[in-house]
Amino acid sequence: MRQLLLLFAFCGALATPAAAQEAVYLPYYSPDTVLVQQLAATHRAAVQRCFEVPKTGSGEYREHYRKIAREAAAEVYNSVRYSALLDPVLNPYVQGIFQQIMRANPQLPAARLVLSRNPEPNAHAVGSSTVMLNLGLLARLENESQLAFVLCHELAHMQARHMETSLRERLTTIHSKELKREVRRIVAEEYNISSKLKTLALGMSLNSTYHQRKHEKQADSLGYVLLKRTRFEAPQAYRALQLLDKIDQPRGAAPLALARYFGCAAFPYPVATEPPRPKSIFTVAAPVQTALELTDTLKSHPDCGKRMGYLRALAQGQVADGAPTTPPAPEFAHVRALSQLEVVQSWFDYDCYDHALFEALELLPEQPDNAYLHAVVTLSLFELHQHLLNHSFTEVVGNVSRHNPDSFNLLLTTLYTWKAEDYPGLSACFAQAGTAPGLPANEYALAAQYAAATLAAAPTAPTLRQHYLTRYQHGRFRPLLFPEIPAKKTSR
Repeated sequence: MRQLLLLFAFCGALATPAAAQEAVYLPYYSPDTVLVQQLAATHRAAVQRCFEVPKTGSGEYREHYRKIAREAAAEVYNSVRYSALLDPVLNPYVQGIFQQIMRANPQLPAARLVLSRNPEPNAHAVGSSTVMLNLGLLARLENESQLAFVLCHELAHMQARHMETSLRERLTTIHSKELKREVRRIVAEEYNISSKLKTLALGMSLNSTYHQRKHEKQADSLGYVLLKRTRFEAPQAYRALQLLDKIDQPRGAAPLALARYFGCAAFPYPVATEPPRPKSIFTVAAPVQTALELTDTLKSHPDCGKRMGYLRALAQGQVADGAPTTPPAPEFAHVRALSQLEVVQSWFDYDCYDHALFEALELLPEQPDNAYLHAVVTLSLFELHQHLLNHSFTEVVGNVSRHNPDSFNLLLTTLYTWKAEDYPGLSACFAQAGTAPGLPANEYALAAQYAAATLAAAPTAPTLRQHYLTRYQHGRFRPLLFPEIPAKKTSR
């Protein structure tokens, strides 16, 4: 009974708008895909144009080149088609920064920027036509000058034609007479053929990695020059590299307050306080790190330490070392805050409910009154529970790994201890701990109400279900919450 009372209190809090509450930002969504399809086709054509098939070389070499060019164009099409964010706030802002850089550097190739929903903190250039900026990186930068350097770095890759150069070098090596001769020699030997072929492939891979990292250094140098031609602060390029060096770590250093959100007197389910340590009855030596683990090769952005040294020398010591002492401009602060919410939604939309839950819980201490975050936590609990029942839990929850931050491993450890029958109590405890004000009636609030009611097997669940299906025929959560109901087709 207490569980249901807590549930209804949560639902009522979501449904009742606050009298003097500001308009609540909700992640952008549109069921109309015409514009994004047109944009994807435009970028596919641009990538196809920038990869000119060499007129020299064997027919096999040229056909291999055509195949990779087609795959690159198809990959860009799919990336834009399924991840481009065409919202009215974030996209115009980053496009404005991009256009300022282009106007200050008219020698650059005609390129376009795509803001991607991808929550991974990264950016990359494709050929000499497309720059992809991930939301995950925008959410971690500190000011617009750092954003400008990231874009300048990618434009530098384009101007130097690094992707095309790498492709030709790679194919030249693969199709060289020397490599084919070496492969034939290894195959003709009697012993260790497999290991020798692996060693040959590893050597090619390391050589390619060396050249790619050399390109990163060149893009930093040229990107710094491009940045200096703009109104943005060039010293922030160094600080941007500092952030990239630590980008794999969570935004906050404090562990998640799991006990606060999911432990309460009515439902005292245990919450892990630290990741489990391996136990053994035997005395074992300390683990030895491999050569790869002793470097920063496994980072999302390796070699940042070296790159910072090169950039400091290029800037003659005029660099921004450490976090800024002044707050960012209000417009950028607003954009960063909104992008953080978009990142939470992106993880959720990509069925990575462990990451969605982690990001939402990491933001809640800073934004305890954000009802959207409360709604996303409830929806994540609902989806985790569904996947437990469907025996597909490991498809949406990752494994504990020493390469993960400790705080994320702690959450993973906790998720693997929760049983399906625990989730109604967990949802009720979270509702009891929540202090979010009421959301105006919207899809997120209604979806969260339905999720909480379903977890608790409350009698209001069927009514909430019908209300959602009636009001949001083409809603964001319809295929997720009600997969058995086919979506109605719309004419566009």
